[in-house]
Amino acid sequence: MSLTVLIVDKNGTINEQTIKKFDEAELYKKAGLKTTAGFKVQTEWMIPDLDGKTYHICLYGKTDGRANNENKYEFPPPVDNTLFFGNCILINKGMDDKPVNLSTADWNIIYDYLYGGFEDIGEEEDEEDDEEEDEEYDNLPRTKSGYVKDDFVVDDDEDDDEDDDEDDDDDDEEEEEEEEEIVSKKKRKPSSRVIKSKAKSTNKSVHSKKKPAKLVNNFVSVDPPTTFLECTGELSEEEYI
Repeated sequence: MSLTVLIVDKNGTINEQTIKKFDEAELYKKAGLKTTAGFKVQTEWMIPDLDGKTYHICLYGKTDGRANNENKYEFPPPVDNTLFFGNCILINKGMDDKPVNLSTADWNIIYDYLYGGFEDIGEEEDEEDDEEEDEEYDNLPRTKSGYVKDDFVVDDDEDDDEDDDEDDDDDDEEEEEEEEEIVSKKKRKPSSRVIKSKAKSTNKSVHSKKKPAKLVNNFVSVDPPTTFLECTGELSEEEYI
C-alpha cells in the first residue's frame, strides 16, 4: 500500500512523494542521505481535532551537517529555532500509530494551526492599541467638521475669525487710502475765499486812483545864517501838458 509523505527540501520548498512500501529504517534514503547517522525523529505534533481530523505529525531530520547545507524552511515550535541540515521528511501517523497519507494542503492547515496562537496574540495587541488610540482621539476637542484640533487643523470658527480680520484690515487700508486721497486733493485745490480775496484786491488795484503827491520845498532860516534845504515835506508831481 502506497503512502504519501512530504519532503522538506533544504532550499525551503515542500514536495509530495509517494512511497510504495513504508520502511522507517530506509527513510533516510528518501531524504537523499547516504547514511542514517543523525537522522531521526526530531519532534512530534499531536493534534486531536482539527476540522474533524486527528493528526500525529513526525519530523525526521538531522541537526549535524556541513556548512552551506542548512535547511532554510521555518518549522513551527518547538523546533522553530532548531537548525537542520539537508532534507527533512514529514509523516502523519494514525490512531494505531500506522503511517497515513499527508498532503501539502493538510500540512498548510496544520502549519497555520500551530502558529495560530502567536498570530492571535499579535492581533489582540493590535486591537488593544487601536482601542487605546480611539479613546485618546475621542477625548480630544474637535472642530465643527469633526476634525481633531491640533497644530495642523484649525477650527472653522478660527478660520472665519481670520477671514473677518483680513477683511477688516482690507477695509481699514481702503479707508486710509481714501482719506489720504481726499487730503491730497484738498492740498492741491486752492481755497475759494483766497481766490475771491485776490480778485477783490486785484479789482481795487485796477479801479482805484492815487492822488499825485505834491512836492513842497520848505526853507528854514537858522542862526548863523545858513540856508539848508528841508526835505521833510512830501514830493509832488507836476502834470505835464
